[in-house]
Amino acid sequence: MTPEKSICVEGYPGHRAMSWQTWGGGRSRVLVARVFLCDTGRVRARHGRPLTRSDWPDDLEPAPPRPPIITPAGFGPKVHRSAFQRLRDELPGFIKKNRGLLVKPAFWSLVGRLIVTRVTAPLRQRPGDPVLFVATHHKVMTTYFNAVLWLLSRGLGLRYQKVNSEQPKPASRMVLSMHGKLDLPRLGRYRGVHVMRDPRDMIVSGYHYHKWTHEDWVHRPDETGTSYQQKLNHADKRAGLFMEIDHFIFYYRDTLERWNLDDPDILEVSYDSLMGPDRAAEYARIFAHLGLTGRHHALAVDLMRLFEAGSRTGRKAGAVAQKSHLRSGKSGQWQAELEPDHIAYIERELGPVLRKFGY
Repeated sequence: MTPEKSICVEGYPGHRAMSWQTWGGGRSRVLVARVFLCDTGRVRARHGRPLTRSDWPDDLEPAPPRPPIITPAGFGPKVHRSAFQRLRDELPGFIKKNRGLLVKPAFWSLVGRLIVTRVTAPLRQRPGDPVLFVATHHKVMTTYFNAVLWLLSRGLGLRYQKVNSEQPKPASRMVLSMHGKLDLPRLGRYRGVHVMRDPRDMIVSGYHYHKWTHEDWVHRPDETGTSYQQKLNHADKRAGLFMEIDHFIFYYRDTLERWNLDDPDILEVSYDSLMGPDRAAEYARIFAHLGLTGRHHALAVDLMRLFEAGSRTGRKAGAVAQKSHLRSGKSGQWQAELEPDHIAYIERELGPVLRKFGY
């Protein structure tokens, strides 16, 4: 067999890092993996043969592979809804989420500015210019950034794409990664923003949202014919939160452990800063990092102001609305909702992630 690929993950103090090699192709493909506890810097694997203990620096001690944690969500047949069913299910939520906008003169003024900008001064991108992206995670302002970037891209004349775990199309020039799972080398040149929230708040927010949402994946059955949403609604809150924690670990732990905080082309932004009193300065910083200037920058910042949660819903900041995608947005809500056993479990499984991102 000939070696096909050798990859190594960045190791952070106290974190486990997995390095792996894939050999051959097709049915002869073999995965060789080792897991080590990292105390210093980046570990590099040798290309061309399976890893051995001699490949690793002396200050790295072998650690046993951690047992996998599986999501309770189902992977059965996909749920199919007609266009009418989708409209019936999602239109009330859309109106509730955006009812504050339509009565604001500022919204219609910005629509006019977008049209004028598209006609008179679109953003002229040249071959080789970077792809612009914002990477978020579930319950980290995804619908907010989708609305802003969708409108902004139309005003600037850029092709926009929202992606889940798949890669964007090569022609896309402005991208929202809903789960932060971009394969960055495949993008070529890029300028990005990564928005991060306390994982404990993400878990609590996800738990409440998944109990009622119409998103298709929560209705997919498992091998017993039971969907994730049914499991959450049949369980008590304590058990339901443990299910949500497992789902978060399954879906996000590897992504967050591997995220490179030192990439100079990616601006790290906290959810708290975007909800705080100095958020306007953060808006300006985000779009300056993405390379926007002048009227394009001002347009982007004004869109961010317009789509703030309070402006969209008409609710006060932090007010709780059940069965709303924008339920609360308040930081630190996990302290009132998680029990000591939940917190201990999160610390055991996600402690390095919490500390990596400053939580």
